[in-house]
Amino acid sequence: MKPNWKHFYPQIKTAVLNLDSLDLLLQQAVEKIAALFQAECLLWSGLEFGIADTLRVVTTQEVATRYAASLGFAYPPPPIVCAGDPHHAVKLFRPRSLPLWLLDQQSSPHLLQLETGDLIVPVTNRGSFFEPDSAGFAIANSLQFVLQVIRPPQSQSGNFSADPTDPDWVNRPHESSAPLNDSATFDWVPSPVPGGTALKTPPTIQGWSIAELESLEIVCSQLGLAYSALYWRQRLEQSRQQSALVGRISRLLNSTLNPDEIVSRIGAELGTGLQVDRSVLVDLRYDPANILSVWDHPDCELAPLDQRQIRQSYWQNVIDMFMQGGSSYLQMSLNEAKADPLQVWIEDVGAQSVLVVPLFVQGEFFGGVVLLSYRQDRSYLIDELQTVRQVADQAAIALTNAQHYQRLWRKQEALRIQNNSLQWAILRDELTQLMNRRSLERELEQLSMGAIWSIHPPFCVIACDIDYFKYVNDAHGHLVGDEVLQEIAKRLQGQLRRGTPAYRYGGEEFMIILTDTPLNQAVDVAERLRWAVRSTPFVTRAGHLEITASFGVAQQNLTCDHNAWDVLQRADSALYEAKRTGRDRVYALEASIRG
Repeated sequence: MKPNWKHFYPQIKTAVLNLDSLDLLLQQAVEKIAALFQAECLLWSGLEFGIADTLRVVTTQEVATRYAASLGFAYPPPPIVCAGDPHHAVKLFRPRSLPLWLLDQQSSPHLLQLETGDLIVPVTNRGSFFEPDSAGFAIANSLQFVLQVIRPPQSQSGNFSADPTDPDWVNRPHESSAPLNDSATFDWVPSPVPGGTALKTPPTIQGWSIAELESLEIVCSQLGLAYSALYWRQRLEQSRQQSALVGRISRLLNSTLNPDEIVSRIGAELGTGLQVDRSVLVDLRYDPANILSVWDHPDCELAPLDQRQIRQSYWQNVIDMFMQGGSSYLQMSLNEAKADPLQVWIEDVGAQSVLVVPLFVQGEFFGGVVLLSYRQDRSYLIDELQTVRQVADQAAIALTNAQHYQRLWRKQEALRIQNNSLQWAILRDELTQLMNRRSLERELEQLSMGAIWSIHPPFCVIACDIDYFKYVNDAHGHLVGDEVLQEIAKRLQGQLRRGTPAYRYGGEEFMIILTDTPLNQAVDVAERLRWAVRSTPFVTRAGHLEITASFGVAQQNLTCDHNAWDVLQRADSALYEAKRTGRDRVYALEASIRG
């Protein structure tokens, strides 16, 4: 008696309505097919994407272990288990090589029995094993997946009964049917599925009855329909989510957030939208690489990336490839056959796979958007890669805007201080009317923000200290000392361009930050300031006093400095050297490479 195909529809409907994972659908299907036909199954999925990285095999670990030597299965830690005994549970595996028969199926899907007795059942986007044309030849359709069915010898005598009157026949053990004549040849028979095609069983298929093959076609056809419905539902939802993601990031670029917050939010939006375990924006121009932002999935407890793990040597091959225009992205797995330093990095950080999309800022290579998967090997579809590319372009815009943010912040800060007497009192030094130490620290915080720190043109810090100021106080008193401080503040500020403040750092020490200024120009400015101090005697209540000052200069160096405080410390060290070597001079201190 022929099987009743209608019994599959409720299961299809349930699967499509209740499942949100194609992998889970295939895992459940392998379980049911294995139980129905009392056979072992390997289901080769991901063929329709045309990307090697998406290919997966759905089977039990026991079966996968048997095929591991020939196919080099990569086991994902932790294994994705559907249900039941972990040894017999259905899981996902990634093969490192493909059997020749599978390559043949991709070009010409057809029902096949291997010399080993394995039954190969292709499922196309139209559901059937194959469809005959008017001449009786198969018409190739796009493959969805391929089912490999291995029946133990004791089951090949025929132990299958498809009773259409039993609604639960697909889920329970079956009684034996009449033995199969292995030498039988089968002709075209009417299709059990309305609108389907006739099934022709080649004479090479042995150990399977017509009823079994018809039922297997129904199972695969209905599974193909369920897979297609769920696949397109997922793609539609993914497309909607990706469009919403790009829209949210576009709005971020027009927000009032500072560049550091925008870059951080971009990383978080990207990680959330694509459901990765870790999203990183990294500046790869220097060694070590500079992490701009890191977002971790809330369900993952991941160790932070330390300084040792961001050495540029890990990334050199990737950098060279992007700079030479060799690729618009890189996907790499821990289990790649080809060795690469980045694989060492993947293992070092404890991940399974990585996607890197390059960042170019104003046409120059800057770094990359790095998406890490820790729980399982992850591959990306073309539309997902396009989304990451769009997000990378928007991140580049945010970084470009960071170049102008610091100047804008300074102007806004000056206006805010002018229009707010309380703010003026908080951020100004009462004696000299220069900006105070608190104001300097706010400026250093702004310059140290990840996005601004990396993309903003190099800045310099000038440290200034009055020579022998203690002698002035001791010899003439603190009132005269205050007069000297007030006069030197006027002379320093008078030599600086409009919008560049001088800061009273403490006591007789002053600081100046010169943005967009290389070291040689900063040294020239310091010499001008030194001359302005010593050129004319200071008029005080104690008479005319000859006053000099010493200056130390340092320039930001991204390969050596972690933040703006490092530059200030080096300027302070340069000031110490100027005093130690005779005072009334300018000393510039180059950066030393950090370990």
